[in-house]
Amino acid sequence: MDVPEKRRIEIKNILNSNQSISVGNLSRLFKVSEITIRRDLTKLDDEGLLEKVHGGAIAKTFKEEYHPIYIEDIKQNKEKKERIAWEAAKLISDGSSVILESGTTCLEIVYTLSEKKNLSIFTASVPLAYELWKIALGRTDFEVNICGGLIEAKSNTLIGSSAVQYFNNISADITFMGAVAVSVQQGCVATSSQMDADVTRAIVKNSRRIILVVDSSKFSQNAHIKVFPLNVLEAIVTDSDIDKKTANTIKKMGLKLILA
Repeated sequence: MDVPEKRRIEIKNILNSNQSISVGNLSRLFKVSEITIRRDLTKLDDEGLLEKVHGGAIAKTFKEEYHPIYIEDIKQNKEKKERIAWEAAKLISDGSSVILESGTTCLEIVYTLSEKKNLSIFTASVPLAYELWKIALGRTDFEVNICGGLIEAKSNTLIGSSAVQYFNNISADITFMGAVAVSVQQGCVATSSQMDADVTRAIVKNSRRIILVVDSSKFSQNAHIKVFPLNVLEAIVTDSDIDKKTANTIKKMGLKLILA
């Protein structure tokens, strides 16, 4: 068996564990060029073993399990989301209670947690809970909790009064939030669903530290429902493509800006 074939077998094994992978991370892991990794992914895609997406690949089984809109969200800015996730994970201490709200950037955080110890994690997302469960298998120091409620099919997120009540009874050390849109002009995070907003507000109200994890495209998106003000945040973790004017405005608000 030659070296490229061995590498592709390892890539398949990684994908089976993580469901999604980026070209950049694979390049660093195997110490080969990104061009080489793209060739590997193309071959595996041709063999029907994965689906290439911009910046990486996702498992075929993952694609089959979730709504197409959610899969498209995973594909968008995937490599940026991975970098954001690794920076965000540095803020998680062993022994913490953590809320990972929902969204595909929070999903990427899940894949960084296998080396963490004694975590209690709470989420409103079905995919996040499933991926967390896989980490927790065979461990006694990794507790996974998911709220009740109505599953919103496109986002695979739990919403409604049961979800709100659940998070009103939680006290978390640190929370990581995604967002549909972020407006620095209005100083708020916004969404397009009132029921989503209700759950998010309950999470924010019951968290000691709140970290917003969003790729830079979210600062140019619009949504009509204000969820919470930016001044409740400890930090915003985003990618280095954020507009300089936006970055300066965030810093003037007194918020910590972490660039991945």
